[in-house]
Amino acid sequence: MQLRRFGPRDLSRVYDLACSSLSENYNPALFLDLYNYWPEGFIVAEEDGRIIGFIFGIMMSKTEARILMLAVDPRHRGKGYGGVLYREMQRQCAIKGMRMIGLEVRVSNQVALHFYEKMGFQIVGRISKYYSNGEDAFRMQLFL
Repeated sequence: MQLRRFGPRDLSRVYDLACSSLSENYNPALFLDLYNYWPEGFIVAEEDGRIIGFIFGIMMSKTEARILMLAVDPRHRGKGYGGVLYREMQRQCAIKGMRMIGLEVRVSNQVALHFYEKMGFQIVGRISKYYSNGEDAFRMQLFL
């Protein structure tokens, strides 16, 4: 597996992966708009020339980043790729001198909650009706 920065030519595969792995519907233009804001925060994982996962984050301020999406193809889950993607995101945040990473996760997504807790994140709040289907989210954060 290799990591690299997202490029606009990756949009179709990343968009398909987001739609098949995550429960929200996204406008493809969102990916390109936010990529232009912080390219280092959009990382893809490839295996045999095919994108199998990605992590997508933005800078909220000079000291804080936010992970917007992390997705791994279902056929490649359980192999540690999510952790590799997250650690690269954390490295990019450290390079920028950021001190905190935040994210939101569905309260029902026990797999994601366990993953982020294993990475060192803590639940710091709950956001009512955060997702389009009305489900609540946990707000999580990690201090670097």
